[in-house]
Amino acid sequence: MKAISFLGFNPHKRYDTTTYISPDGSDECETEFFQEAMVKFCKPKVLYVLLTKTAETVIPKGENESNWAVLQQRLAGKVDLQPIKNVPESSSPQDLWKIFALLTECLQEGDRVLFDITYGFRFLPMVALIAVSYLRIVRRVKIDGLIYGALDAKNKDTNKTPTFDLLPIVSLLEWTTATDQFIKTGNGQELAGLLHSGDSVTKELANCIDEIAQGLQLLRPMDVIQEAALLPERITAASSSISKSLPPFATLLGRVESDYGNFGLANPTEYTTSARASLVRQLRMVQWYIDKGQVVQALSLAREWLPSLLCYHFQLDPLDKVSRDEMELLLNGGKIKDKDGKTIKESIYLEQWSGIPKKKKKQVNRLWGGELNLANLRNDVLHAGFRKNSKNAGDILQQTEAIIKELQSVAEVWDLQDETV
Repeated sequence: MKAISFLGFNPHKRYDTTTYISPDGSDECETEFFQEAMVKFCKPKVLYVLLTKTAETVIPKGENESNWAVLQQRLAGKVDLQPIKNVPESSSPQDLWKIFALLTECLQEGDRVLFDITYGFRFLPMVALIAVSYLRIVRRVKIDGLIYGALDAKNKDTNKTPTFDLLPIVSLLEWTTATDQFIKTGNGQELAGLLHSGDSVTKELANCIDEIAQGLQLLRPMDVIQEAALLPERITAASSSISKSLPPFATLLGRVESDYGNFGLANPTEYTTSARASLVRQLRMVQWYIDKGQVVQALSLAREWLPSLLCYHFQLDPLDKVSRDEMELLLNGGKIKDKDGKTIKESIYLEQWSGIPKKKKKQVNRLWGGELNLANLRNDVLHAGFRKNSKNAGDILQQTEAIIKELQSVAEVWDLQDETV
């Protein structure tokens, strides 16, 4: 384990001698320098000390040596002491980037680091913590502790000073990362992983969020809809516990429910009673994918939504392959012809389809294989452009935008109003 610390400077005197108590209360160390106590308590292999020029060289009034010189003597043979010299004392953008670079050089892939902020000078602890947070992601650095020798809490009668491990504050970095991922991409798996540290009802909520997130990633709309139906109940059950034990998530409960709960329906596959409500929620999911920049998933689900719409009209099971094949045949004209133009198969629903109002059919046909050609665009995207005359990314986005608008219009014309089931 590595440790990162700061060495400050008071021109009038050296640090006061006090007896530091370890975070768990099992050990003590009498010293002027908290670093000496930290090395005794935590036993890091390497200690990096950030030094401004002043802290490194200037001697306090009435002393013979600088703080840095004395600290080296105190820690000789106890730890591999590595100075990070010439740390800027100002806060210009260039100086902040220099501090970042200095920290980056001493932390490698997979390092475990203990962070001591006891003598942090001005803004340095904040900059260093942000840098370590960054490295936590890009180099998988693990923060084992955030240590603070609390001189302000010293017992004046005993001259004993507590040491606090503020590691729970570091967990806010994980919550920040997971929250950012959820808000930007809709992926709640990182949040679910953090929730698993809670009690049983919190874990049930975590499992629910995880199932919804996986379903969205893997295009399992029925799984998403069913799990989302359980979400409000799971949130209600876990709210009290979360407010006490995981306060960072308490502020996110409403956002999670509004993002995922909008898909909920208890029986989405029950086509005789829930077909219309299920279609409404699937269309919400298409829009959700678009809002999160997941165009491939949006096109894939939109393409499947049209055969499901026709299954709803003809009161067929949308999960039945034979039924879906029949509906896709209708969308492709209702007939299959051989190379000579002779009809070799005709949909059994063609006559009924012909009786549907022209406006309804025209919109659907325009979407499926006409001007907007959703079926072809979906194939183009899923084949990764490995076909003749494939579209470029800009054209795909532009056509997708038009498709989404038309889907919403189809829903209105086909009277797909939301309903309670």
